[in-house]
Amino acid sequence: MSDFSERLTQEVRNTNKPLRYLAEASGLTLDYISKMSHGKRLPQEEEKLKRLIEAMECMPQTGELLLRLYRQEKMGKTRWGCMQELIRIIEQDSPGRMEERRSFSEGTAEDTTVRGRAEVFLLLQKMLADNAGKSLCIWTASADGETMERLMQMLCGMACGTIRHLFPLWQNRREEDTLENLRRLRMIRPAVLYKGYYPSFYYLENAGEASGGLFPNWFLAEDMALGTNEAMDCGIVLKDQSQTETLRTEFSGRIRTAKPLVSRSDIAEYLDKVNRMMNAGYVTRNYYIEQSPCLLHLIPLNVLKEHILLEGDGRETLMQSIQMRTAHMQQEEMVHIFSMEGLRCLMEEGRITGYPDALYSPLDSSMRIWLLKRYYQYMQSTPHSCICVRSDCIRLPRHMSIVSSSNVDNGIAFWNSTQDDITFYQVMEAGISQKLYEFCRFLEEGNLTCSFEETLGLIRDMIRKYGGTL
Repeated sequence: MSDFSERLTQEVRNTNKPLRYLAEASGLTLDYISKMSHGKRLPQEEEKLKRLIEAMECMPQTGELLLRLYRQEKMGKTRWGCMQELIRIIEQDSPGRMEERRSFSEGTAEDTTVRGRAEVFLLLQKMLADNAGKSLCIWTASADGETMERLMQMLCGMACGTIRHLFPLWQNRREEDTLENLRRLRMIRPAVLYKGYYPSFYYLENAGEASGGLFPNWFLAEDMALGTNEAMDCGIVLKDQSQTETLRTEFSGRIRTAKPLVSRSDIAEYLDKVNRMMNAGYVTRNYYIEQSPCLLHLIPLNVLKEHILLEGDGRETLMQSIQMRTAHMQQEEMVHIFSMEGLRCLMEEGRITGYPDALYSPLDSSMRIWLLKRYYQYMQSTPHSCICVRSDCIRLPRHMSIVSSSNVDNGIAFWNSTQDDITFYQVMEAGISQKLYEFCRFLEEGNLTCSFEETLGLIRDMIRKYGGTL
């Protein structure tokens, strides 16, 4: 028996309800329930299990556990692990402001050895604090997960100057390798919004391949180098110029053959990139994951123009790009994956969460209702193109947007808006992109999402709540 069937059998017994009662209350047959609990039948539709859980009247956390075990068994543990990692990456919010740099005493210890994790990270903090206007090279050829997470958190809080980070990923020959890559991406993701951070990767044969060298992780400043073990709880400090120069030369040679993990662009470059891809003939089935639906194609261009905050040539260039993108959206086969939280944001703030606030003024109340009614009509005419995720399964942040397709560049895109500019970031890697596409298909099949009828009902209620009528 599987973990799911064993737990289901246990919980059915805990209810003290006869199987006949559960069958009548759920609308399932006695034989179906029996085979499900004995591991002889796995429901193809999650809805059947939900009906049984409702009939069992168990605690909410018990029902959630049964659904999680069911989904895991249906997909397989490793594939389910990939989906869970993707959800964690999607749910990551943009980090807050950088912390102020700490002050450190001049100089470093004369000892060439560093003992203990606290001492290693204290030295790294000093290297970062001294890095303003300089370049720091990081090569984590073999750092364990806990260490990488701590390192990335420190970069988020103290990053300054230019940081070039080189690390391995795996060839995606097995699903386990892709899972390792997703875990690595989740760890690195918080540091990506720092503009001076440039992550690059190279492939190893598989996740079990060991990296050679006495100290696999190196931190190279202009006047010194720190080498550490996997756990970063011991290391050596090199200050000899010839030794540090040799390490920098090796790093430079390796990074030239590595692939950038992140591409950055401003709003005009980002829209131009999308338009060039679409003009090249990539009109296909595209999945869009955003907190609120991709509503650009439903807003009249004259209304958009009234709300754009840019002035001069930038305004006209943006409008031309939007007009071209709108035409593309009317041609392609789109699937919107969104949340009710995003629609509430639209109705309460007049904000479409896929677009930076600094680009446009909020929509007024009447336009918000009109736009939501327009989207409701769009859903009815294209019933398989709109998917609302369940808030207890996936939380979609505002500053995140994902496009996934079988033949267009896949990527997790997100933007960071400051007083100076708006920057779009796109994280791309082949195996991760494939898993992203599988994840979108998984949602389209009805997993972790509301039904179409349920979604329509929620939108109808929202239109009425904010004073509209159908």
